[in-house]
Amino acid sequence: MEKFCVYGKLIAKEGKAQELAAYMQEVVKEMQNLDTCFCYILGEKADEPNSIYIYEVWESEQAHNDSLTLEVFQNLIAKARPIIAGIENLYKLTIFDGKASL
Repeated sequence: MEKFCVYGKLIAKEGKAQELAAYMQEVVKEMQNLDTCFCYILGEKADEPNSIYIYEVWESEQAHNDSLTLEVFQNLIAKARPIIAGIENLYKLTIFDGKASL
């Protein structure tokens, strides 16, 4: 059952967090169409108002990499790029067991 997990953070430019969150919510909608994406969760921390945390679980690292090349994803990233101040890849994990649902 091993799956690939990536946990990261996007940092919006000052005053652009809500706009970035809206773009990322569009990404979530698109991820629902991918059978290889098992979990794509967005979160925030009260003490980091410009940050959006992203937790993803994929069938494999290759499935994750393939998703980054999709036209819809590339278009959303192109729109969001001007308001992104930083990107941090916090962890890459191998998931060996668990349950996820919202």
